[in-house]
Amino acid sequence: MGLPNVYTVAVSRIPDLFTKIRDGQGPEQFTRQLLKDWGFTSSNDHAFIPLLKALGFLSPDGKPTQMYHDYRDHSRSKLIMAQAIRQVYSDIFLIKEHPTAADKNAVTERVSAYLYVYRGLESCNRPINNAHLSEMAVDIMI
Repeated sequence: MGLPNVYTVAVSRIPDLFTKIRDGQGPEQFTRQLLKDWGFTSSNDHAFIPLLKALGFLSPDGKPTQMYHDYRDHSRSKLIMAQAIRQVYSDIFLIKEHPTAADKNAVTERVSAYLYVYRGLESCNRPINNAHLSEMAVDIMI
């Protein structure tokens, strides 16, 4: 499986999003309005919905999946997140099954290559943000 075809520039808000998911009640449908109600009012926050779909937390039509509901269990949330990341970012684990900080450069290169080649970000005028996205992905996995 390749790397997911989604990303967000609102990376600093991702922990807040997952705190809201874990602590809130599971909605029937995960919508932009729900994001706004939770305080995610920036248009950049809209990218959380495709991200949650890619991670398997939402179905293609935006309904919370079993993984979403399992994540809400505080005693299992870290395990559920680890499973989601391993599944969605499986290409990273081909580099090394159990990545550590020593593998950060190899993993960053893989994520960067994906961003530049598959997402066409080589034409982006803000390469620092692309590097930042790579670093965030690596930090989540290591």
